[in-house]
Formats: sequence, structure tokens, C-alpha cells
Amino acid sequence: MIRSISIKNFALIDDIQLSFGNQFNVITGETGSGKSIVLEALSLALGSRADLSAVRDAQSKCVVEVLFEVSSLNIEKSFEELDLDYEPETFFRREILPSGKSRAFINDTPVNLDQMRNLGYLLVDIHTQRQTASLTESNFLYDLLDAYSNSMSLRDNYQEALQDFRSIQKKLTTLEQAQQQAQASHEYNKYQLDELQQLSLYSGIQEELEQSRNQLQHATDIEQILSQAQHIINQENLGLSDQLNLLKNSLSKLENFGKQYAELSSRIQNIWYELDDIASHVEDYHQNISHDPNRLDQLSQKLSTLYALQNKHKVTDVEGLLEKQSELEQICALAEDSESVTAVLRNQMNEAQKKADELASQLSKIRTQKAPELSAAIAQGLGVLGMEHAQFVFNFQNNTSLTLLGKDKIDFLFSANKGMAFGPLHKIASGGELSRIMLVIKSIMANHKTLPCLIMDEIDTGVSGEMAKAMANLMKQISKKTQLIGITHLPQIAATGDIHIKVFKSTDNSTTKTYAKALTGEDRILEIAQMLDGNQVTKVARLHAEELLN
Repeated sequence: MIRSISIKNFALIDDIQLSFGNQFNVITGETGSGKSIVLEALSLALGSRADLSAVRDAQSKCVVEVLFEVSSLNIEKSFEELDLDYEPETFFRREILPSGKSRAFINDTPVNLDQMRNLGYLLVDIHTQRQTASLTESNFLYDLLDAYSNSMSLRDNYQEALQDFRSIQKKLTTLEQAQQQAQASHEYNKYQLDELQQLSLYSGIQEELEQSRNQLQHATDIEQILSQAQHIINQENLGLSDQLNLLKNSLSKLENFGKQYAELSSRIQNIWYELDDIASHVEDYHQNISHDPNRLDQLSQKLSTLYALQNKHKVTDVEGLLEKQSELEQICALAEDSESVTAVLRNQMNEAQKKADELASQLSKIRTQKAPELSAAIAQGLGVLGMEHAQFVFNFQNNTSLTLLGKDKIDFLFSANKGMAFGPLHKIASGGELSRIMLVIKSIMANHKTLPCLIMDEIDTGVSGEMAKAMANLMKQISKKTQLIGITHLPQIAATGDIHIKVFKSTDNSTTKTYAKALTGEDRILEIAQMLDGNQVTKVARLHAEELLN
């Protein structure tokens, strides 16, 4: 529900604040006073396109802010899907800057207009005579019938099953297309795979091959240096080993003269042990030096092949070749064993389709059973609003394929008068009739599902007298289930509201501004009386206004 609306610098509005109750709120005012401007500002805050010409003062910022109470709507998941933090009290704010740039915020988080519109659609349901055209849209009729049948959760389950089926179907189609492509080029792919597999690739192989080749290429130099190292370490009396051993024995004699000498002796001993280990490794390396031209040739050829394959597959390292090898293995497997690869997916798809079809059949059965009852309920409601002979028929046709709304094709046929043939609603019903039909349908839906805030803009146009009273009573009933904001010219409806807001214009020497005021007590009596009898409030009009309010 809407808690409040703040509008600054928009059209004829300088700065107004509107607060609403949780049931029936009425907005009244003379034609041209600015009631539609309030609705346009709300639409702006819900994500409609910004128009710089609507800014009152082009040098100042236009701001529209709406506070919603959303805890009763169970839309936490929608916030999550839109990547927004859920707040029970949610602020929508729209700004138009002097530069013409538009900004949108939800709970002070910048959002794009799609996010704002998608969430706003769940919070506010606006109806004007033009917007009753939704009555002729198939989605609206399915929602109506499924809400009345208490089968919305069944429809949700069906749509999940349908989504599973379509997802698996898409995977299978993609897989089959990949198999066709793999089979068409199987011989070439197999040849490329064999090339890679012959190298027995693994991570690090290139570095190992390059190191081995480098050692073979410089074997003579390595042998000479290792031989020189052995001489330096092991030369009799003058070699590092003998000299370090002499130093070690000498310093060991100082160990008893202090801790610092003992530490020094220990360090020399560690160096001597390390040198002894180095000498052992130098000897091993020297003995294992290889002069093998055949091995060098093999390594060079393997590396040459490796480099060539990297260039061929446009990769820079062995990891890239391993990825290509894995890709080719999968492609070749698809071509060589296509049926077994797709069999599992095909079985899953058939099971998912069967489940979706069963749920669609359940949904269709419930709809067929409840449709006559709903038709009678709509006709009964319209009878109260002066359309005693209106009749409705839900015409069911079986679809050959599963759609998002099931396997039923439903037409909503209407007859306004006795003896009149049934036909499509949009071809037979007038604008006033569509308004009354919408009002009845919303009253029925309010009893079967949680609705967002309903805003009805002069939906009572063309109605008067007893029918106006009946419409007022019906709107009052709706407001007991969901917040209702009615913009009206009818005193019968205005007097029924729990909250009454008047929108009016004031003109001085240079400007015209729109204002809004919550009416209570004497002010409200006078407003109702003026709606009954014009600006000159007579005693009779005043008494009639008091009677309506009581």
C-alpha cells in the first residue's frame, strides 16, 4: 500500500505531500484542478518516461517520492531477483535534474527504469477508462479465473515444470546440433586429436623438454665446469674441503672459552657439512653427463612439433593445447557415441514433458469446473450496477502445445442484453460498461488473492444516481481487502471514503499552482455539497451531503 507521496516542482505542483490510509481513499477536485497531475507524478515515480517539459521550474530539480508498505505482498523474492535489498517500508524516488537527466532510486539505491517498473507493477495497479482494455487481454482473464479457482499455486508448479521441460529440450537440441557438426568434421577432428595425444602432454612438459635439450646442447661446457669445481673443492691441502676442515678443527678448540666461540665453531661445522654435500652432488652430476646426439635430436623434434601445434591451434602454452585436446575428445566422443550421449537427456525431457502435461490437465479441469461459477458471480455483481442482463461465457479450446498459461485457449465472450448474441468483450462492451465490469472483477479478485494498491481514475464516469451508490458500496467492499485510491467526481463515492483529499488550483498575479488538502469535518461536508449542487452550497445540498457522509 501507498503510505505517502511527495511531489516537488512538477507541472502545476510546487510542493505537496499526500498521506493515505490502508482502505478507501478518495481524491476529488474540479476538472483541470490537477488530479491527473498527481497520477502522472506517481507514474513517473513508478518508472514512466521523464519529460523535461513537465518540470515547473527548469532551474530546479523535480523530485517525486513514494513510500510503500510492502510487508503484506510477499515479494521478497522479487527484490532478490532485481538485486535489491528488501525493506518492509520501501521508498521509490525519481528525480529530473535541470540538465534534463533523470535519476531513479529504490531505498536510496540507484536503479534503472526497468527495475523500477518491474517492482512498481507489483505495488500499484492503476485503472482508467482507457486501461480497462486489459480486460480483453488473455493474461488478465487467465489470472482472474485461476485466482478465483484458487489454482495460482498449481499454475506456478506447472510453469516450473514447463520451464524444466523447455530447459532440457533446449539442451538436447543444442547437443544434437553439436553432434551433427561433430560428425560432419569427425575425420579431421580425430586427426587433430591423434596429433596431440601422440605427444603425451601434461602440465610442465615443455619446460622439462627445453631444459633437457639445453643440457644436451651444452654437455661439454657443463662437464668442464663441474670438473673445475671438483678440483677447487678436492685439491689436496689447498682445496676448499681441506682448508675448511682445518678451519673447523682450529675453531673447535675455542668452544670452551665462551658461547660466542661455540656458535662460531658450529656455523663453520655446518658450512663444512654443506660443502661435503655439494661435493657429492658435483661428483654425481659429473659422472652422469650425457653426450647423446640421438637423444638431442629426439628432444628437438618433439619440441618443434610442440611449437608447431601451439601455432596451429593459436595457443601460447601447453595448458592451451591440453584444453584443445579435451575439447576435441568431447567432440569426437559426440560423433562416435551420439545415441548413448543423448539418450539420458531425451528420457529426462520426456519425463519433464509428461509432468508438465499432467499439471496442465489438472489446471484445465479446475478452470472448466470453476468458469461457470465465476461467470455467474460477475453477472450477479453487474446486476447490482445496473447491468441486469449481462452474461459471460468462458469458451475453452484445447491447445495442441503447452504454453506458459497451460494448454487451454480461453475466449471471454460477453452479452450485454437479453437476446443479444455473445461476442468478444472488446467489440460489444462500451467504455462505461468496461469500467463497471473491471470494478466487479477487481472486487471478486480481492476476495481470492492479495492485490497491490488499486488506483481507479474516474472509473465511475457516466454513472449516477442509484448506480453511483452501488458502485460506491462495491469500492468500499474492495477497500476492506486492499488499499483503494479513487479519483472521482461523484459525491456518492467521495462520501464513502475513509480518507478524503481535495486537489485544487490557486492563481495569483503571475502563477497558477496546484495544492492538495486532507478534508475532515465541516470542510468535507462543504466539498460533498459543492459536488452535489455546484459552488453555491444550498441548505438542501448541505443536508444531502451530511446524509451521504452518515
